[in-house]
Amino acid sequence: MDAQAVLGLAPDSRVAGSATRLAGSSGWQGTGRSAEALWGLCAGSGQNPYRVCVDLGDRASKCSCPSRKFPCKHALALQLRDAREPFPAGDPPDWVSEWLARRQKAARELDTSPEAVERRARAKEKTARNRAEAVRAGVAGLTDWLADVAGAGIAGLPARDSAWWHSIGARMVDAQAKGLASAIEDLRSVVAAGGPSWAHDAADRLGGLHLLARLADTPSDVVRRRLGFSVAEEEVRAGAAWADRWLPLLRLESDDGLVRTVRQWLWGREHGWVVAIRHAAGGARPVPALPHGIEVQGVVHPYPGSAPQRVAVGEVEPCASGPVPVPGSWREALAGLEPRLLGDPWLRLHPVGCGGVRLTADLGHVVDASGRGLPVRADLAVEQAAAVTGGEPFDVWGLWNGRDFRVGAVASPGGVPEVLG
Repeated sequence: MDAQAVLGLAPDSRVAGSATRLAGSSGWQGTGRSAEALWGLCAGSGQNPYRVCVDLGDRASKCSCPSRKFPCKHALALQLRDAREPFPAGDPPDWVSEWLARRQKAARELDTSPEAVERRARAKEKTARNRAEAVRAGVAGLTDWLADVAGAGIAGLPARDSAWWHSIGARMVDAQAKGLASAIEDLRSVVAAGGPSWAHDAADRLGGLHLLARLADTPSDVVRRRLGFSVAEEEVRAGAAWADRWLPLLRLESDDGLVRTVRQWLWGREHGWVVAIRHAAGGARPVPALPHGIEVQGVVHPYPGSAPQRVAVGEVEPCASGPVPVPGSWREALAGLEPRLLGDPWLRLHPVGCGGVRLTADLGHVVDASGRGLPVRADLAVEQAAAVTGGEPFDVWGLWNGRDFRVGAVASPGGVPEVLG
């Protein structure tokens, strides 16, 4: 499991935050892993360290701390440390082996009668219903909050203090609607950043939240993902597999204070764009799913949703790189985004490319052969593009957010892409 999936096991936002901080502390010793479990000792307030272990089969955990939260912050922090850098393999201590043996014995003695199987199925359904009810209550609270914001006006948002923002975000986390909490944090970031277009961007975010609240009861995979319902990577890997040649062309790293994330947009020669996501916590930097800029041949496993779909990377091996086709104009490139926006209207980053473009003299725009251009984000990649192309026409790929274009790769017309940045 990656860091984001581990934090998804947290019973509430406070435990998630505490686990993230604890994962980066120096109070750990005796950590290790086997094929069945993780274990470690974590210094606590008492004389003896807490004994923490996690069953890798179902992520059940045991900790000697007195916390009533399950899983506790120590169990989550142990998994975050392993996700950042896998523990050394070894034989588990006796206290871990004994716990695993008790769990295995209980599993063997599990009642497999039809009545028991049906009972467990009903319990699972009840858990799912409780989660759905909690999210539904969170959406109702969000709807009231949006009405209050609309009544007070967008102009008052910059004056709101951190407690006001934290209150609604924590309410969404407690309602198990972490997607809504992330969307509110994005809105807060837009307001805090200011600038001439902050009100327009804030209105856009508020409209997206309103749309999501209106559609919350629909059975759409996209809506469920935006609300915060997740699919286990193990389940994804057991599903469909797309075999293709994949080229990781675009990359973006972000940090929300708890988790660092790296996203890679891969171009599949038969499947088009997909995105691979890796997370890390405890101050670590996530390792990209694939070596960036190196074409590979192999399989990826798609998550439910719309294009460009998130994927889990399976078995791959390097292969010879080749040219990547691009539209001949920005008009054609942006028109190609329509199906993606219809599939996921909350999508804000779009991988696009265009052939035969030039950078303007001030490096402020990238212009196609017809004279139409997109504003370019000023960063190292733009300066590298100017140096590599030397003023000649080139093919370009990057991320478009509706306001500016982030250059990610360039090529001589019809040539093999070169990743920048």
